[in-house]
Amino acid sequence: MRDWLNPLEVVVVTVCLLILSGLLLPEMLVARDTAREQSCRDRLQLMGTAFLEYEKVHSGLPPRRSGFNDGNPYGGWGGYILPYLKLADQAEQYDTRYDFFDPRNKPIVEAQLTTFLCPASPAERFVQIQSQASTKSLNPDKSTVFTCKAAAVDFITSNGVQMARNGYGFNAMGKEGRIGNQRQPMTDNEDLPISKITDGLSNTLLLIEQAGRPDAWRNKTKKPGDGQFGMSPNARGAWAGWGSISFGAVNPETGERPPRGDSTDCSVNCNNWLGIYSFHQDGGNVLFCDGSVRFFCTKLDPLTFAYLTIRDDGHLIEHDEF
Repeated sequence: MRDWLNPLEVVVVTVCLLILSGLLLPEMLVARDTAREQSCRDRLQLMGTAFLEYEKVHSGLPPRRSGFNDGNPYGGWGGYILPYLKLADQAEQYDTRYDFFDPRNKPIVEAQLTTFLCPASPAERFVQIQSQASTKSLNPDKSTVFTCKAAAVDFITSNGVQMARNGYGFNAMGKEGRIGNQRQPMTDNEDLPISKITDGLSNTLLLIEQAGRPDAWRNKTKKPGDGQFGMSPNARGAWAGWGSISFGAVNPETGERPPRGDSTDCSVNCNNWLGIYSFHQDGGNVLFCDGSVRFFCTKLDPLTFAYLTIRDDGHLIEHDEF
């Protein structure tokens, strides 16, 4: 038997392989994307369980951000739920009595913990922080400027709602177009009892996927810039840092504010500083206060998005609406 191919046979084999790869590649890509989407949901589910375990121990959900105008160490919900994520070694390395960027916390804060990331998102993302210690931090050195290359997170909670100043926004929120920042399921600097979530745990968003930070993404296009709030300690995008931002819809064509004020406004996959944003094809994952995870499609109505963000507005949304 020959152990070689003649030129014609090489051409035939090559063509066959190209045809076969062309047939199989789309299916392989779909399978890969489906696996990443499921892994993302699984990680969000783990965080939902951790939040509920934290609530059992502390009789409330953890602060979305600590050190908000009160001098206490900077941090966020990521550091508080760390002991409940079955990450015992990492949890022992983090101390909420120090700023998240403090040398005391730096080794673990600079570690990319997979639970806080969606595998569909760009890899190796960090938030550069430069800041002095907070006044109430246990670190006695208040003059040194500490630096930290904080690892990223792909999930965030709300500290307010931004609405259109016309159309549905004007009718729903009044002429100022914004709901105050103390009506979400997590608050600043202290635990929030779940009894205050009067719309129901299954009807109130706890976290949304808002992937790609600290970079700015608009309609699947990465924008230039250093990320929101630059290198300050209140920069968003680090798993141990401030874990909240205002939610809102945007113009679907530009991915930017102002929105149009009608149902065509975009709440999903148009802007990763305001809305739900993922690197999945048709939508993004969200976590409800009862620990359940759902996938919101790109057609999510902006007013529904706003009502789900607020814990006590009295709007009970049917699940088939999202």
